[in-house]
Amino acid sequence: MILLYGARTPDDILYKNEIEKWRSRFDFEVYVTVDRGISGWKGNVGVVTTLIPRAPFEPENTVALVCGPEIMMRFTALELIKRGVKENNIFLSMERNMKCGIGLCGHCQFGPVFICKDGPVFSYNQVKDLIFKREI
Repeated sequence: MILLYGARTPDDILYKNEIEKWRSRFDFEVYVTVDRGISGWKGNVGVVTTLIPRAPFEPENTVALVCGPEIMMRFTALELIKRGVKENNIFLSMERNMKCGIGLCGHCQFGPVFICKDGPVFSYNQVKDLIFKREI
């Protein structure tokens, strides 16, 4: 298992203790990057997509689970596809502001689907025609 983790700054990194535990495992690789480093930060600086070319995975055997801001998920999916990961093996967590949770209020409508009712996790194939549109 490989975890590519991105945060805005080192102070924004969640689960620091868990990340250190995972790094010590032989069956788990962890790569962390931040958008903006601060004084004393010795790790990677750059968006999470910069980690994809460095991650040692076999694209034909990879299933990617992506969560975060939609813009990051769009570019991450594109980078994974460039690397050879199949579109139907990329899953995006399309969390949106949900109010009713049963698809009646429309707050989480994403084109023809409701995130609360039909998701929140979708394969890239399910949302690729919608995720690049500025407004739906």
